[in-house]
Amino acid sequence: MKQPFDDSLNESFKKLNQSIRIKPEYNDKLRKRILFTSMTDGRRKRVNKKSWILVAVAILLLLGSSPFYSTTMASLASKIIPLKIQGGNSSNIDALHTDIVQIVEQAGYNLSSVGTTPNPFTIHIVLLKEEDSLASMKKVLEPKIEKLVYEQGIDQYKLKITEVEEKQERYRKSDTLMDDVGVIISEAFEKYGYSDLAQHATYGITKGFFSNTLGIDMPDHVKEAEEIQKFVVESIDKEDLDIKSVELRYYNAEHRSQDNRWAYIVSNIYEPLAGKSIYSVTGISYKVKDGVTHVSIKMELSDQPDEQVLSEIENAIREYLGSEEIKESIQNDKYEIQLLNKDKESLLQITSSS
Repeated sequence: MKQPFDDSLNESFKKLNQSIRIKPEYNDKLRKRILFTSMTDGRRKRVNKKSWILVAVAILLLLGSSPFYSTTMASLASKIIPLKIQGGNSSNIDALHTDIVQIVEQAGYNLSSVGTTPNPFTIHIVLLKEEDSLASMKKVLEPKIEKLVYEQGIDQYKLKITEVEEKQERYRKSDTLMDDVGVIISEAFEKYGYSDLAQHATYGITKGFFSNTLGIDMPDHVKEAEEIQKFVVESIDKEDLDIKSVELRYYNAEHRSQDNRWAYIVSNIYEPLAGKSIYSVTGISYKVKDGVTHVSIKMELSDQPDEQVLSEIENAIREYLGSEEIKESIQNDKYEIQLLNKDKESLLQITSSS
């Protein structure tokens, strides 16, 4: 009777551990990865178990036992971590930020902010000034951050750690004015039956030498726009707020709604590609024109990139767009997604009709 693959794998690990030292957490990760691949590939050609184990163990030995976390190791990690575009609240970048916050707090430092910027993918960590010098804080944090990003396959990035003086919150009259005006605008939309706009009204105040101008974004389908404007003007006068005039800024509601939907989608597509040399993404942009969303993913790839890389990106994007959650979000939007090389030539195109 043949030994089940799971038992055989466990036995192989026991033998390997007699002569090779593998950290327990990497041992478990490797075992799960091999089992997962075995199950998903079960209908296709059977893999060679010994080859799988030896190759994967060699990689994890480099990653798990070395005291150094080099870009070479991270490159290896990026090649064995499958590309997965997350939907919902499972943001790759948000998760990275959360992990960094935890690292800083566990080190006993106070964090002012953490963020990332593209091209080149840069992690910005701003600490509050402490008794310890910035150099000593960097010495503690940098190895921990490097270990974190390498485990996520991020090998093409810059890390900037700076510090700022802690400042007391200052009362600003302009903040109060914005809040007061926001309440009035919400009341105006609510009065005329636009509850959704009341909760998500957008507006701005332009400061002048002698007076301020309020600009309210107004959807083009609102028939009572002028009545709403009048209500806001009268309320501002009644409360004697520092606003001289109120202007309406009309926009196409359908266009903006589509634009807002794709801001979220484009961000999700970009995040798992960012900071990984295997994909070499330098930026992503989109625009909505004539009802079609055009997305451009800019990559530092050659004229003849690895077909496997392109296939992996295409499959990940199609799987993401085909999920029930994202299909519901996209609705009936038409779209065109292109991967562009460094010369802005199209390497791949995915459309709503393909």
